[in-house]
Amino acid sequence: MEGNKGYGVWLRRLGLALAFVTCLGVALAYMSGAGQAAAATGQKTTGKWVVELYMCGTDLESRGGAATNDLVELTAQLPPEGVTFVIQTGGAKTWYNETVKPQELDRFIYDQDGLRRLEPQPDADMAAADTLAGFLRFAQDNFAADHRVLIVWDHGGGTVGGACYDERTQHMMSLNQMQEALASVYENNRETPPFDIVGFDCCLMATYGVANNFEGYGRYLVASQELEPGNGWYYSGIVKGLQEGVGSEPFVLAQVMCDSYMEGCRAAGTADAATLSVTDLSKLPQLREAYEQMGIEAIKAAEQAPKQFFSRYARKAKQAVSFGGNTRDTGYTNMIDMGDFAQRTEDLLPAHAQKVQQALAAAVSYKVNGPLKKGSQGLSCYYPYQIEQQTYFEQVRAASEQYKSLYRYLATGEAPSPEGLVVKFDVAAMEDLPVDADKDGTVFCKMTPQQMENLAAVRCDLILYDGNQNFICMYGNDANVDVDWDQGVCKDNFNGTWMMLDKHPVYTDVTEQTEDHITYAIPIKLNGQDMNLFVVYEGATGKYRILGARAAINEQGAADRNLVQLKPGDTVTTQQYVMGGGQTEKDFKAVDAATFQLGEHFAVTDEPLPDGTYGYVFDFITPTGDYAMSGMAFYELQKGDITTSVAAR
Repeated sequence: MEGNKGYGVWLRRLGLALAFVTCLGVALAYMSGAGQAAAATGQKTTGKWVVELYMCGTDLESRGGAATNDLVELTAQLPPEGVTFVIQTGGAKTWYNETVKPQELDRFIYDQDGLRRLEPQPDADMAAADTLAGFLRFAQDNFAADHRVLIVWDHGGGTVGGACYDERTQHMMSLNQMQEALASVYENNRETPPFDIVGFDCCLMATYGVANNFEGYGRYLVASQELEPGNGWYYSGIVKGLQEGVGSEPFVLAQVMCDSYMEGCRAAGTADAATLSVTDLSKLPQLREAYEQMGIEAIKAAEQAPKQFFSRYARKAKQAVSFGGNTRDTGYTNMIDMGDFAQRTEDLLPAHAQKVQQALAAAVSYKVNGPLKKGSQGLSCYYPYQIEQQTYFEQVRAASEQYKSLYRYLATGEAPSPEGLVVKFDVAAMEDLPVDADKDGTVFCKMTPQQMENLAAVRCDLILYDGNQNFICMYGNDANVDVDWDQGVCKDNFNGTWMMLDKHPVYTDVTEQTEDHITYAIPIKLNGQDMNLFVVYEGATGKYRILGARAAINEQGAADRNLVQLKPGDTVTTQQYVMGGGQTEKDFKAVDAATFQLGEHFAVTDEPLPDGTYGYVFDFITPTGDYAMSGMAFYELQKGDITTSVAAR
C-alpha cells in the first residue's frame, strides 16, 4: 500500500508478520523480552498514565491496514511501568488482522503485562457521541490515573467537519457531539482538566474551533493543521519517549508526539507538508480575547465600507497559508493559518492583528512543520472559501460568534447592525471585460477601482479552442498572472507551455499561493481510482515537485489521509473539462482525456503545447466565490512561434 508505510514492510521490520495478523496477543510473546529490557534502561515515568486510544479504523484500515500498522508500531515495545493504553477499535468494514472484528467494538489493554483483548462490545457507530462517551466512561471507571491522554484516530475535517468517520454508517462526529460525549463523563474544569493531552491523529484538527471545544477537558491539544499523510503518528516513538521518562511532564510527552511524527513522516517520504502542534489550552482565554476583538474590529470596518473591506480581506486570506485544498475537485476545508492571516491583515485591522499574533505565539507551545508549511504557526482559523458552508460553521458551538456574524454578513450581504451598509458583489458586470495585447504580445486588461472592490483574486484560464466553437477543452487555471491592485491592471505570463505529467497535459487548479511556492491539485484517475495529484511549484528552483495523490474530501467532510506516492508503471488517466457549442463556462464537465503508464523517470514539467489555437481569459473571483471571465485573447501556436490576437469587442 503506497503512502501508508507499507503494511508488509512494517510487519517484517518488527518481526511480527505471522504472529500479529493471527492474534495480537500472540505477538506479545515475541515482544515482551525486548520491551522489558528497553523499559528498564530508561527513567521511570512519574505517576500512573492512562492513554485512551479511540481508533475508528474506517477506510484507512479497510483499504490498506493503516490502523493495523499503528497497532504494530504501538506494540513493538512494552510501555514502562505505570503506563496503560486502553484501546477501542471499530468503524471499519474489514481489518488487516484476525483479532479485530468489523461486526463488534473491540477493547484492548496494553501495559507491561502485554496486550489483552477484553470482552467484545456490541457493534455501534463509532461516530456517535454515545459510543465515545461509553469508551471514556469505561476507561474512567476501570483505570485510575494521575495523568490521562485521549487520542482520537481517524479522518478529520477541521472545525466544520469534525472527526471520526465510520465508513459503515457514513457518519462523522461533529465537535458538538465530541463535547457532549466529554460532558456526559467529566466536569469541565479549566484549572484541572481531566486530560493532560487531547490528541488527534487525524487531518486538519489544529484549529481555533477545536481548541475552544476542548478547553476545560484537556491541558494541551496536539493536532495537525494540514492533511495528515497515511503514516500518521509514530507510536513506537511515543512509547519510546514514555520509556525514557518523558511522562514526568505532559508537555514533554506532547513534544515527543510532534517530533516522532516528523520522524515517521521523513521515513515515509511525507514530511514536505506535514504539520503538528501543541496548543496550551490554559492560554486560550488571552487568544480568544484578541481574536474575538479582531472580529469585532473587522465587523465595524466592514459596515463602514463593505465592498472595499471584504475584497481586501479576501485577498489577504487567499495569500495566507491554507490547508486541505479548497478547490472544486479537492473539496473545501475552509481553513487558513491564524497567525499568517493576522500578520497579513495588520493594515486592515491595526488595533488587534498584532495582539492575535502575540497571543497565538504564547498559546502554541511547540510545533513542527515541513518546508512547504514553514509559514504555519500552529492553529488554523475558519475562512469561507466556499460560502455555502457558512450554515454548517454557524452550527458549531465552539466556533467564534464574532466570525459567524462577520461571515454571515459576507454571505447574505445584510449588516449585523442597522447602521451597517448592505453589500453585494456584482461581478456579472465584469463578464467579457475587454482585453488587449501590447506590442510584445502580452495580454492585459484594465479594471476600475469600483470593479476591483468586487474582487478577491484574479486567475487565468487556458482553453483549447476551435474556430467553429464546436468543442472547447479547458486546460485549467493558474495563478501565474501579474496583478497590480494599485493601477488596476492584470497581465498574462503565457509562454506557450503548460504543466504536463510525463509529457501529458493536465488540468490544473490552484490550491495555495504563497510568496515562494504555488500548490496545484490535478484531477486524475490513478490505477482506476479518482484522486487529486498534489504538485508544488517552487519559485526558488523554478521546478515542480510531486507530493502525492489523495481522494477528495467526502460528503461528510472527512479529509483523506492516504497520500499515495506515484511510481513507475502506475496507470494514470488525466481529466479535462469540456463543453459544446452554445454553452457557457458553467457547463464544463469533467471527462477522461489520456490514459498512460508512468515511465521510469516521470515528472511534472512545463512543456510546449501542441500547435493550435488557444484561448486565454482572466478569471475574476469575488470574496463569495462567484466569478466572471474576461473577453478572450487568442494564441496561435505554430512551430514554437506565438501570435497573439484579441476577440472583437
